Amino acid sequence: ANAAEAEQARAAAEREQAEQALADAQRAKAQQAAEAERARAAAAARPTLTDSSSAIRADRVAADSQMSTPTPVQDTPEREPPMISPFTGPSPGRPMSPPASMAGLDIDTEGPDGLEGLEGRLLTEAMVTTSSKRAQRLQDVPMTVAWIPGDELEGTGQFSLCEAIQYFPGMECRRGAMRKVGVSARGLGNNFLSNRLLLLQDGRPQTDPWTGQFYADETTPLTNVKQVEVIRGPGSSLYGSNAFSGVINVIRRSPSDVIGEGKDFGVDGRVLGGQYNSFRGQATAAARAGPVEGLVNYYGFTSEGANLLGDPQQGIVDDQEWTQVHQVSGIVDIAKVVRLDVDYTNADLGRPGGNQISAVGSCGRCHYTPNDRERVENLNANAQVDLRVNDNLRLFGQGYALFKRREVDLENMVTGNMDNALGKRSRYGGEVRALISLGDALNVTVGGDAKYDTVNNRNVLPGVADADGLLNQTILGGYVDAELRPLPNLVLGGGLRYDQYLIPAAIWETPSAQLSPRASIVYHLVERLLTLRTNYGRAFRAPTLSELAINQQMYASTLLGNPSLRAETLDTLEAAVDVWPWEGKARFTVTGFYNLAKNFINQEHSGGSTSQFRNIGDAQVFGFEAEAAAQVKELHSSFSLAYQFLNAKSLPFEGRASAPLDYAPNHRVYFRGRTNIGDSAFVELFAVFVSERYDPSVLADTHARATLAPYLTANARMGVEVTRGLTVSLLGSNIFNSRHQESFGFPVPGASVFGELKFAY
Repeated sequence: ANAAEAEQARAAAEREQAEQALADAQRAKAQQAAEAERARAAAAARPTLTDSSSAIRADRVAADSQMSTPTPVQDTPEREPPMISPFTGPSPGRPMSPPASMAGLDIDTEGPDGLEGLEGRLLTEAMVTTSSKRAQRLQDVPMTVAWIPGDELEGTGQFSLCEAIQYFPGMECRRGAMRKVGVSARGLGNNFLSNRLLLLQDGRPQTDPWTGQFYADETTPLTNVKQVEVIRGPGSSLYGSNAFSGVINVIRRSPSDVIGEGKDFGVDGRVLGGQYNSFRGQATAAARAGPVEGLVNYYGFTSEGANLLGDPQQGIVDDQEWTQVHQVSGIVDIAKVVRLDVDYTNADLGRPGGNQISAVGSCGRCHYTPNDRERVENLNANAQVDLRVNDNLRLFGQGYALFKRREVDLENMVTGNMDNALGKRSRYGGEVRALISLGDALNVTVGGDAKYDTVNNRNVLPGVADADGLLNQTILGGYVDAELRPLPNLVLGGGLRYDQYLIPAAIWETPSAQLSPRASIVYHLVERLLTLRTNYGRAFRAPTLSELAINQQMYASTLLGNPSLRAETLDTLEAAVDVWPWEGKARFTVTGFYNLAKNFINQEHSGGSTSQFRNIGDAQVFGFEAEAAAQVKELHSSFSLAYQFLNAKSLPFEGRASAPLDYAPNHRVYFRGRTNIGDSAFVELFAVFVSERYDPSVLADTHARATLAPYLTANARMGVEVTRGLTVSLLGSNIFNSRHQESFGFPVPGASVFGELKFAY
């Protein structure tokens, strides 16, 4: 009897243990499923990624956890990479953030992989969005893409996008009189009244409706920048006109980028001061309340500017370099689905000119303007919806508005009176697109957009404005872009866009539709070591309203539009090799490219000091770029070095011989290096060398093209993290005191020093 009772007790205990084990397993499975669902929902709500990679990763996490022993899913770190690399300062345990060409992940060095796991995750998970309007792994993008974290851009010590961007591979910038700037890539520059490089802010066009130019100066400040993505090469298959030689997309921080982990609010700010009575301040605050997140930002900059065009021997002082800028912006995110943002900029500027009539046409140095001034107001507003329908479909829609007002007081050199010129521009636009994903095998972006531009400017040809004195144009576009992976190591890409211009014949006699295709191949010959990529693309640039209709006398020169212009087109073929040696601790890239541009538009002198926009024939550009980037953990340092060779020339046209293109130097060298000193200090250096080049200006005495001498210039930043979240930096600009000219007659400021204090909580 005792034996029987013992056996029954043992059986009951075993049944109880089995039932408990089963209950534990069911609870663990339910918890895993719930965590996986939360991970999938969080991935779907993430606003910066525009494909199904988040859901795919969440599914993989769930599958992996169910196959292993019962372990809470929250202990498995999510592998979704943030869209920024940490360049704000050193952190204990991390000797160095990767160079910009290797950037992509904010690595937790305390995790199981530590710093040693950086390279593998970087290669497989670093994402960019500008190249296809959906998130792509950096190694799968066929085009030449640079990823520049915002703080690294500011680390150059420069105040404007134009000044800062020239320190990164392949990019060029020059400033001229009257606040004109020109940013270009691979030798396909602009003439200061048009632009062959497209500027985007959070994916929306920021080009001026009148000139096509983007004002990469103090009127579009580098404020609240999260990262900048740069495409060198044609981008018209997605973005249409102006994406001729490249695309710059300035991506701003969202509220979640400011709010700290586990907090409901976050603040940061920075204050800079230095030479020329220059002061810059920026403050940001963000908060979260349930599904709603908000951010407000203020930026202010004031400076007397350097005495660039003064002449001590003649007692001339250039006091027209002064600047006063204020910008206020706000962003609201609702459930990571709806986003509203607005920014307003007010700038008051001096108008630096020249001190003698020595150039015509481009007016690089054609007048002395001791009293001229310019006032600028910009207003941007946007509303967008980003909704994941399911794992295979994501829908995106947005509407935006852009308003510009530029008021200029010009001194009449005959009467001495101040003549007022006022220009107003506006743009209303919208876009819808669908992102279709079938796992890693196929991803497709399909969409369309519309823009309506109006310009109010008195300096136009007679008979081109409507009854209200306005110029207007409507641009409609549709596009499709696809990525197919037939094999794990082979990525095929292609895209096509159609643009239709609806514009009065009085402004443009023969408005033309444009078709812009793209095709590419990326082959990972050796995974995580060797990648081959090639890309063909066609781009176009429609003539701007100013090129078609301007009628302006500027002191000693007259500039006329031309309604019979034809659109520029560009065919580009590029091939590249990416090598990631030493287990991914370095990257070497060599890219060769060939560009054939047709119907180039430029100013042609028609007699005296009068010039007119004309198609001046075709041009070709071929060259190559070599880049090297490495992170040397043992030295707590990293560096990147790039070289660009260009052969850019016009082709024979109407009896004229071939000639080098304006501002297309044969050689450019870029260097960036950084080293950390202990756990709290760092030193960073940016340098660029530019060889001899031609300038668009024409010398008044000989009517020969101006030639600019080669130069080497560098900027440096030294900083120390005083305590967590508080960094003090010293920035030196043009530390070699180079006395070069960016455009003819317009020198750069000499060596200067600024101090900056940055705080984040």
